[in-house]
Amino acid sequence: MVFVSREKELGLLKAALFSCGRGPSRTIVVTGDAGAGKSALLHAFTEHAMTAKFTVLSAQGRAVTADPPLSLFHQLAAQLPVSPPERGTVPTSPAVQFATALPRVAEGGTTVVCVDDVQEIPWSQLDFLIQTVTWHRDRRILLVVTDLPHLPHREAPAKTEFLRRPYTEHIRLGPLDTRAVRELIATESDPPHDRWVRLLQHLSGGSPLLLSALLEDFKNRDMTLPPSETEQSTELAMYGQAVMSVLRRSGCAAVKIGCLLSVLGDSASPELLSRMSRISPSLIDAQLASLRDSGVIDGMSFRHPTAQRTVLSDVDPSVRTKVHIKVAAALYSAGAPATEVARHLLAARSTKEPWQRTVLRNAAETAMGEEDTQLAVRCLELALEDCPEGIDRIEIHMRLALVALRMNPTTVEARHLPELMDAFQSGTMPGAACDGLADLLFGCGRLEEAFTVLQKQGTETSAGDVRAGDHPNIAWLWAWSSFRTPVDADERPAAFAGRTAQESATALFRTAEGNFLIGDRDDWATAAENLLEVSALSDATVWSLSSAVKALIITDRLESAWRWCERIVKESAEREAPGWEAVFALLQAVAALRQGKLTAGLDCVRRVQRVITERSSAMACAAESTLAALYIEMGRYDEATRVFAKPVPPAWEKSVYWLSYLRARGCLFIATNRPHAGLSDYLRIGKLAERFHVDHPTLVPWRLFAAEAWLELGHPKQAAYLLAEHTAGGPRKSGRNQAMALRLEAALAGPHARTRLLLKAVREFHASGDRPELARTLIDLGEALRVLEHDTWAQLARRTATAIAHSCLPGAAPVPRQEARPEPPGPAPQKLTRAEHRVAELVAKGLTNRQVARRLHITASTVEQHLTRIYQKLGITHRKEVGTRLGSRTA
Repeated sequence: MVFVSREKELGLLKAALFSCGRGPSRTIVVTGDAGAGKSALLHAFTEHAMTAKFTVLSAQGRAVTADPPLSLFHQLAAQLPVSPPERGTVPTSPAVQFATALPRVAEGGTTVVCVDDVQEIPWSQLDFLIQTVTWHRDRRILLVVTDLPHLPHREAPAKTEFLRRPYTEHIRLGPLDTRAVRELIATESDPPHDRWVRLLQHLSGGSPLLLSALLEDFKNRDMTLPPSETEQSTELAMYGQAVMSVLRRSGCAAVKIGCLLSVLGDSASPELLSRMSRISPSLIDAQLASLRDSGVIDGMSFRHPTAQRTVLSDVDPSVRTKVHIKVAAALYSAGAPATEVARHLLAARSTKEPWQRTVLRNAAETAMGEEDTQLAVRCLELALEDCPEGIDRIEIHMRLALVALRMNPTTVEARHLPELMDAFQSGTMPGAACDGLADLLFGCGRLEEAFTVLQKQGTETSAGDVRAGDHPNIAWLWAWSSFRTPVDADERPAAFAGRTAQESATALFRTAEGNFLIGDRDDWATAAENLLEVSALSDATVWSLSSAVKALIITDRLESAWRWCERIVKESAEREAPGWEAVFALLQAVAALRQGKLTAGLDCVRRVQRVITERSSAMACAAESTLAALYIEMGRYDEATRVFAKPVPPAWEKSVYWLSYLRARGCLFIATNRPHAGLSDYLRIGKLAERFHVDHPTLVPWRLFAAEAWLELGHPKQAAYLLAEHTAGGPRKSGRNQAMALRLEAALAGPHARTRLLLKAVREFHASGDRPELARTLIDLGEALRVLEHDTWAQLARRTATAIAHSCLPGAAPVPRQEARPEPPGPAPQKLTRAEHRVAELVAKGLTNRQVARRLHITASTVEQHLTRIYQKLGITHRKEVGTRLGSRTA
């Protein structure tokens, strides 16, 4: 196969054989780099000579260096076609036997002596061969040898001797050209595609040996079609072994240089190779030229990653480690980029020297700038391995935690926060690192610990300066909790010393973050939008951006929050940052839950769960809480129950996400007629909210949840008390929380007031974008309108609720929670007054409010007031129940 393009060279050998038959002996030296096809050409020529009935004596130079060695003349003498010596004669050496027999053999016709790899033969044997042929120059002897031009002989005079001999010719085998490569490929398959020809020519460098190996690796490919990306990057086992074979055939120096090239990679240079191998620069240049000519390397690197991996694996691991360390030191001294030096430190797993840890940290920062998170994590983890206790170790842990957040937030919580918290509690953490630690704690939902960190930091700096413009969640956490929790005067920040708690709180609330809790929510939503517009997603801004999205959700900008999450999730996926993707996908699921995009919300939670696989993580708590809430909203109570049936990791209860878990579980209890259990969870939320310093109606409206549970249990006074406490505690007078409060007020009010309050709640829910709650409120409004005998409006409210429910989940029915289960038994009926009894009797007979008013000569408003008290005393909610309850009481 390799002779498709070697016809010219083979023809020269045949011509020399023909001319040798008519004249003196001749010598032909075939040169070429390792793998160029010299041995194959020599074999083809000997086959031709033997077929033509010439005497052929052949020898292998590598056999001379084999174990056990077989000298050149042992090989040649064994092939002499003469009788063995007679008995009694003195035995002679193989060299003498060959020198004595050669002229007699040549008398019978042209004799061909072929020696392959002549560079392996000692000068003494080679010189004797040359002299023997020279002595019988008038005989018909053709000496053909193959030689590597860049590999020095064991004895330097050999090359000179071949050059000065008369009748010596040289044949040089160069790399195959494009035509030859195409012809060789065509011998194995149909005419190949041009891209296959270019690919194989580049990988082989025109070397027949490497090309043969590549054809073997690609033998099952259809080369009539262009190669795919996968085919171009596939592992090439035969090719890798062929490269190793070329290196070994090229000599020890070539092997050493090849091994160094595999270790150095892109860092290789002739100067560095010379320094590492202790080979002279001139010889390095010659060897590199030889390796380029033989197709092994292109420039200073291997032509395919498989070749580099194969050569690298051939190096002893201990030697490889030492080489990597030496290379790293040499590159560091030469001022090479940190990433180049770090690659060798990573390969050697060496971080004992301080400069090595510095290089790794610098390389991590460079890698982060180039979006190579994997490299950054590897560098920082290695820098952390042998780093002694101290500030450097804390800083590496902190940076590694921020970088690891890109990949998986659970890694931060499980691997980095424990040691960072130990450093904080032991007092060894520098003040500059407290901000970062508070960010990490807050991101993991551990507000109580985050506040502890901030409180300590506040004793050293101005909290107003630190928090203003800082990421919003930390800002409101500090602002709200600093003056809800008793703190000694001497422990407060110096910036607020001498002020009253109210004055200090007001000073903090003047920040953009604080204004959210006591100011206009439109301003805060605008500030959040501006932050999202101008801030690029990075390790430094990820928490600020997530806080801005949370602010949009809390201020009921649900569609805006959804769009921003969608954009950031997409960007995170493109930048291969699944950790960021999970953070914003979870926020997107919360926005979807409130908007009624229930199926889309499930998809978001599943995206989170593909990243957050460790259930001990606080974010896993948030994901499962949101998943359960979505199931409950969809009416899939069995699936929600299975979520809550799983064991609860201890870490969950230390996280603020535990509040979401209790909220969802309490909602399931209420929905499945277990109001006592639901109330217990809601009251527990209140205690934890105070402990976590987030007991603010805007942030955690737990009183509304508990009030709803008290109503389910038939205790309106307790519900009214919690509702009043919620209203008094928060400045917000609009939005979703206000709508929830209005709906609860309506449940405690009379028919006319109930309708008015529910209409306000409908407007607020519609403005907030909370479609599931809007549908439920419309159902309540329809019922209230029906009580007032506004049947047309009642039907319109119910139809609207049904349409909204169907838009949230096709086929869903907007059933209010209190109608989804049996009502709890009401309190014992109280005694009606005479006037109330008269009104009740007429209502029981089916009279309308106006008819009752005309019959009793009172106003319709007075009838409504009587009815409200009748409902309360009889423990009913509908006028149709008046007759039943009144009759049972009379009985």
